[in-house]
Amino acid sequence: MLRPHIVILGAGFGGTNVAKKLRARVKRGEIDVTIVNRTNYFLFTPLLHEVATGGLSPRNVAEPLREVFVHTGIRIVQGSVDGINAAERTVAVRENGQVHILRYDYLVAALGAETNYYGIPGAPEFTLPLKSLADATAIRNRIIDTFERAVLTENADDRKALLSFVVVGGGATGVELAAELSEFMSGLVGRYYGASHCSAEDPRKCSPEEPSLTLVNASKELLEMFKPSLRTAAQDRLTKNGVTVRSSTVVSAVTRTGLTLASGETIPASMIVWTAGVKAIIPHFEDLKPTLTGGRLAVDGNFRLLGSDRIFVLGDAAAYVDARDFAKDSSKTRPLPMLAQVAQSQSGRVAKNIIAAIAGKPLKDFHYNSPGSMVSVGQWFAIGEIFSMKLAGRFTWWLWRTVYLSKFASWRKRIRIAAEWAFELVSPRDITKL
Repeated sequence: MLRPHIVILGAGFGGTNVAKKLRARVKRGEIDVTIVNRTNYFLFTPLLHEVATGGLSPRNVAEPLREVFVHTGIRIVQGSVDGINAAERTVAVRENGQVHILRYDYLVAALGAETNYYGIPGAPEFTLPLKSLADATAIRNRIIDTFERAVLTENADDRKALLSFVVVGGGATGVELAAELSEFMSGLVGRYYGASHCSAEDPRKCSPEEPSLTLVNASKELLEMFKPSLRTAAQDRLTKNGVTVRSSTVVSAVTRTGLTLASGETIPASMIVWTAGVKAIIPHFEDLKPTLTGGRLAVDGNFRLLGSDRIFVLGDAAAYVDARDFAKDSSKTRPLPMLAQVAQSQSGRVAKNIIAAIAGKPLKDFHYNSPGSMVSVGQWFAIGEIFSMKLAGRFTWWLWRTVYLSKFASWRKRIRIAAEWAFELVSPRDITKL
């Protein structure tokens, strides 16, 4: 008798952790599991801002899937999802121009999210996202290239325009990136580029750099998921580090030279990083027209796609509404937030529901209890809410790093990251262009 085959689409926090929950049964020969992912690694996206600013090397935030699941019997397939046929229980996977058909008994869709530009003209063409290793590397390379160009730019106004940087988005990613960028640029100026603009005719005539960094936020305040006192603490820290915070500022268009605001004002910038939001990645269904709620796939209380009892959805793609919260307050129909910790929490219930479905047993609902959240605001400072406690400062920053470190699969990776973090405290950041 053939073992039930479970195909997991996506190896982010949701998909990877579903596979981890199932690997013991794979090793016992009870089921087969295949993971399909565009890359051959699990990417720890919450630390991409440190890769973008020279704090961590790219390989330290990525774990090869074959290493994570070595000797487990779980199959890894690298490729992109072309389409899903629910009636035939097949997935078309494209790899290197060829399409391969995988058959499944149960399917898990956990493809995560991508950058949301909200239809703003010029945003996809003239901004840099921060969703992948390539994105983080592109940001760091652009900063380094910009400073090198500034060295050869003698006109002060041209240099000022060249060294104008903008981050769009006042959520966790935008705040963390802006904080790290300010420290990265400060280190560049202080150590390498402080007085390097010299006249070609007379090298004694030098002038300092004039870099600027602006954080543009459409909402009234940064980090609206936190209490007001913590929002203020984060903004004060950014301002202290030289970041200009522009709240209640709506972007209407992006050009090669900067932002156009809804007010008609322009903000010049040679580099714009877009962290203003994300949208779920919805796979193509060949024979279904799935229901979408807020751009996410509608699911029942057991994470099954509406209209299919063989397809489970979790993480960013799932418009999951906690039935317990809805029972307490019928106005609470907003799906759970698109966060890594939410996807990771959901993974255990999804894995158990798949096993229950295979055994013909009742499936169970999922109830999310948030342990809290933390945001780093540069070196030695973070804010956080943990079990209703409001925290800010050095201890919170240490706790933030400790929690993130614990989420990596291997001790080898944790040791490498801890060593790199320790080295960063006593040495300049890496400015190698990759």
